[in-house]
Amino acid sequence: MNHRLDQHIEEERIWIEQSKTDVKGFEPLYNKYYDLIFRFLLRRTDDDMLAADLCSQTFYKALSNIKKYEWRGKSIAPWFYQIASNELRKHFRDKKPVYVIEEDVIESSDELGNRWSKLLEANKLTEVLDRLNEQEIQLIELKYFEELTFDEIALIMDMKLSAVKMKLYRLLSKMRTNLEEYVEI
Repeated sequence: MNHRLDQHIEEERIWIEQSKTDVKGFEPLYNKYYDLIFRFLLRRTDDDMLAADLCSQTFYKALSNIKKYEWRGKSIAPWFYQIASNELRKHFRDKKPVYVIEEDVIESSDELGNRWSKLLEANKLTEVLDRLNEQEIQLIELKYFEELTFDEIALIMDMKLSAVKMKLYRLLSKMRTNLEEYVEI
């Protein structure tokens, strides 16, 4: 790990420990991760108010359970994502989440932009995304929508860097195959 990344992890550890004894210690964690978790929820709900409610519930539950959180030398981000995913599942129960992908974001993606734009025009994007599992959707979101580095994604998803790269490579290949079913390339 690089020095900067080590500093961020150590900073999080301190905030977590402070949060366990003082509610105000949670504020830096909330400030650091609120936007990321909100966008994660917004993409699945396509509803600002619902995403805000679910995000608030996510951080309320995180704060309520911070004393149980066990530090493992890695970012707390995966824990927040897990809570948010649970809140989302609880809200929708048996409904499938809605995946929202904006045209301008898709077109900026170097690897899939042209194909996704064609799919968007053909209204087939949702069908392709429905074929992906939760981890695959999260990989796509973090890389192409949040524009995070592989190192950051590895921390958030609690995976090795090489595993993130390999999974994303395989996912892009899988998506290309699925896209070719719908669009003449």
